[in-house]
Amino acid sequence: MIMVAGSVLIFNSCTKQGAQGPRGYTGADGNANVKGAQAFSVTHWDLSNNVYSATFTDVDITTDIADNGVVEVYMQYADGSWTNLPDINAGISTVYNFYPGGFYISVLSVDGTTTPFPGTQTFRTVIISSSLRQAHPNTNWKNYKEAMSAINETTAASTPAATN
Repeated sequence: MIMVAGSVLIFNSCTKQGAQGPRGYTGADGNANVKGAQAFSVTHWDLSNNVYSATFTDVDITTDIADNGVVEVYMQYADGSWTNLPDINAGISTVYNFYPGGFYISVLSVDGTTTPFPGTQTFRTVIISSSLRQAHPNTNWKNYKEAMSAINETTAASTPAATN
């Protein structure tokens, strides 16, 4: 299984460039150290070497983020719950990798065979600078609820209070 996942990362690093990443979100000003994308759906998957993948450009993944920060990708299940990647469910592994300027998501079978077409899948990315990660050393960034709690706490602390 580890060999399959490792070969996926090697072979998929040369995939063609895909759709523009899901960065442009709107809302109240938040923490400049965190970039959280709105949920986005992937409907187009490229198939190569028994692996489905989708590649995205994301300018918020800088060299500093790639070297010192955190990039997390969360997948939404049909029941509305979120899980972090990598995820293994019913012999299907959904993984991701990031690099300065982008990321990709891959879906593969744990036994190396071609999986059924993944269909439409919903994801969300969260990009965290090293300073925020250091400010919350006990946060499990792979846990969606913990990550959102730390981000919301930091955002609330950095938002000035209203005065009368």
